[in-house]
Order: sequence, then C-alpha cells, then structure tokens
Amino acid sequence: MFTIREAAEMLGVATSTLRRWENEGKIKSVRTTGNHRRYTVEELSKIKKVKPLNEKITVGYCRVSSSDQREDLKRQVELVSMYCTAKGYGFEIIEDLGSGLNYNKKGLTKLIKMIQSNQVERVVINYRDRLIRFGMELIEQICEFHDVKIEVINQTEDKTYEQEMVEDILSILTVFSSRLYGSRSHKSKKLKQMVEEVIKE
Repeated sequence: MFTIREAAEMLGVATSTLRRWENEGKIKSVRTTGNHRRYTVEELSKIKKVKPLNEKITVGYCRVSSSDQREDLKRQVELVSMYCTAKGYGFEIIEDLGSGLNYNKKGLTKLIKMIQSNQVERVVINYRDRLIRFGMELIEQICEFHDVKIEVINQTEDKTYEQEMVEDILSILTVFSSRLYGSRSHKSKKLKQMVEEVIKE
C-alpha cells in the first residue's frame, strides 16, 4: 500500500491529479483509520504500468569528460542500452559529464543515492573507468555492501584513456594554479602551457 505522494511519484503526476482521478472514478484508494489515502500497485496499474518502489533495477552509467565528447557519450548510451536489452534487464540510463577525478558529478551522485536506497540490482558500464578513474575500490565496496553487481561490457583498455588522463591532469593543475596565482595570471597560463608541452613529448 502506497501513500498518495508515493503513488503520484510512481505515476509521474501531481497528488492533485490523483485526487481528481479518484473523484472521476478512474482509480480507487483505501482509507486508513486516520482517513489517509492508500493505493495498491494493482490499482495504480489501471492508469499506468508501475514498478513497486522496492523493486530493484539495472542502471547503465555512461560518462565523458567534456562537452565536445557528446558523440562518444551517445555511442556509450547506445551500446549500454543494447547490452541491457539483450540481457533482458529493466534498466535506466544515467548520463554524466565531467572528469573521472570529479566525485561530485550530478549523475554519479544520483547513482550512489540510488544504490544506498537499495533501488539498484546492478550497474552496467562500458569501461571500468567510466564510474571514476581513481578510487573505484570505494565504489565497489559500496556496491558490495548493498548487494549491487557491477558489469563491465568492455574489459579491454579504453581507447580514450590517455586523452582523458591528460585532461584530468590539466584539470587538477588548472584548479591549483588558479588558487595560487589567479585564473587569469601569466604564471597560471604559463604553467598550463608547459605541462601541455611535456605531455605532448
């Protein structure tokens, strides 16, 4: 039995819409002793096929480092979706944009919250480093604690690994040099240029 707020969330509508549907006879609720509405999955499914809140799903996580890699992100989403479909998984795709060193990405934060609230059965990624580049062991421990499997589609080395590593290093240097010298300072720009030249060599 679900509250009106939970039922509305499952159907993707406002609570006022549920009340209106009930008045129109499209859906029925059971009243508690305190006169609060409660809904069953069977009743909600008359409006839309719904998934119980405690039913776990597969999450396909796809990430690229920068906005100019949108095509790569699109390919990841297609590949992960095809993999999950072929396996017969009920799945949701989370797309993320940001460095593999950034632990505060919107998509990663959403994924971790879903794992901690026991909504996830497995996480599917194209390459191992799609989640995070360093500290993967910590994510694996969180998943293990919540009985979540991590499935890596491609076990070979990511083709963009070196490119992403360069971008990650430059991101770190940009942050620290900006703090030391200011983002527009000559020293900050010179340091970044020197590092880029060393990496190219």
